Amino acid sequence: MTPENLISRIARFEEAASEQSPGGVLLVTVDRFRQLRSQLGFRLLFALIRKVRARLAEGVGERGEVFRFGLAGFVVALPQVESEELLQLAGELFESLSRQNFDVNDESMAISVSMVVARFDHRFAGADRMLVTMSERLEKVLSDGGNELSFLEPGVSATLALGSEDHMLGLLMEALRHNRIRVVYQPLLATRSDEAERSFQMLPRLETTDGELIAAAEFIPVARAARLLPVLDRWMVTHAVKLLRGPLSSQPLRLFINQSDALLTDSERLEWLIATLARVSSSSGKVVVELCLDDAMSHLKHSARLIAGVRESGGGVCFSMVDEHSRWDLLAGDLKCDFLRMSSGFVARLSTEPDLEKRFLALSEPVREQGVRVIMPMIEDQETAASMWRTGADFMQGNMIQEPEDTIALEE
Repeated sequence: MTPENLISRIARFEEAASEQSPGGVLLVTVDRFRQLRSQLGFRLLFALIRKVRARLAEGVGERGEVFRFGLAGFVVALPQVESEELLQLAGELFESLSRQNFDVNDESMAISVSMVVARFDHRFAGADRMLVTMSERLEKVLSDGGNELSFLEPGVSATLALGSEDHMLGLLMEALRHNRIRVVYQPLLATRSDEAERSFQMLPRLETTDGELIAAAEFIPVARAARLLPVLDRWMVTHAVKLLRGPLSSQPLRLFINQSDALLTDSERLEWLIATLARVSSSSGKVVVELCLDDAMSHLKHSARLIAGVRESGGGVCFSMVDEHSRWDLLAGDLKCDFLRMSSGFVARLSTEPDLEKRFLALSEPVREQGVRVIMPMIEDQETAASMWRTGADFMQGNMIQEPEDTIALEE
């Protein structure tokens, strides 16, 4: 079975999972693979691997399936078994492989294995990501010495949140469920005096019980893993439209809203966005939909529909994470948008690499001649700000310009 077919098969098992009998996956590898390869050679090593597979298949029986996964690894898929049975079976298989010997070439061998077990859970965001997360845990087990059975609970990753990913996910779900997402607004400084509209970027925040605000960078990875980004995307768009039809209806301004690639992979979601933006009256401000340029390049047809539809609705489109290595030919052609937001890394290098400014001016000239305006973000010091002025940037943004605020001051 090819790796692609394996992932598809596990994905079907995941789709059939229920709360009572979710089923799950075991990821198993024989420890000391390199040493065994040197000692046995490939022929005898593969004979040993076949015996390990046979032992796994015998222990699983009709409850699941065993697949090869790499040279010395296996995926054991156990669909629709209860959580307790999954854990019990994993323990039995681990003991069976670790405590029994294998006969190879007139010799009896003892081996150790490392195993990671995980239930099917929507927070893994699909079979592919589930296997990636399990593989990362297995690599950690092996680096710590192996010979370990590890249970992987989705959401336990200190690298994705301030303290507990489970807590972060719960906080996010609660905020979405009860409409408690906090939004702050960071202004974009226009470098031209004739700019009629004020521009603000809308930034979502999570508020903790002690009043602290958690930045999007801290909870977006959790939202992505739990498949909640599309929900957050829709919430932000709806909130912006309410503002522009309500308290900000008389204000000449733009609201920049970040959206995920889910917008470009779901036609219905894209059409919903266009229809929603059309509800903002022409006298109101505008919504500027912002997406990563790499996402747009992966979905050219949907990106073209996005650009056309948003403009028809009176809004604008901004592509972000642009640098000197980006496809500027597309930005002047099929992906001609209204705004470009340069990457923070590019901005940082612009004040330290002497020739980068000249290369940027040459690259961006054809795009800017078509009316596309350039935003330089993350302006945190005066030296960087001076570099931005020399590039002729249309907008600058950063904490040195102005920190995000809870509200947009109304102008009469």
